[in-house]
Amino acid sequence: MRLLIAAIALLVIGVMFGSIAAWVLGWSSFRLAQGELRCEGPGAVVINIAGEDYAVNGIAGWQYPPVQLVWNKVSHPEADLDRILARGLTLCDR
Repeated sequence: MRLLIAAIALLVIGVMFGSIAAWVLGWSSFRLAQGELRCEGPGAVVINIAGEDYAVNGIAGWQYPPVQLVWNKVSHPEADLDRILARGLTLCDR
């Protein structure tokens, strides 16, 4: 019984330290750039980042600069533009 309690305590302590280490070491990955996504017209997906509008797809590209100017694989590797585009297109369907 003591061995079981010690094993559970060791597991809990390991999970706690692992969570703290992941939080401290991975803090920058939680600070994702944020923007407000919207659909304009028939399929033009636009995102507003820090007060500036950017085109997410080619349909919006004639009116706005591309979002890749501020979000690209180098500056924000966690930003999945395909997922953002898919989410924006669902806004166009409403």
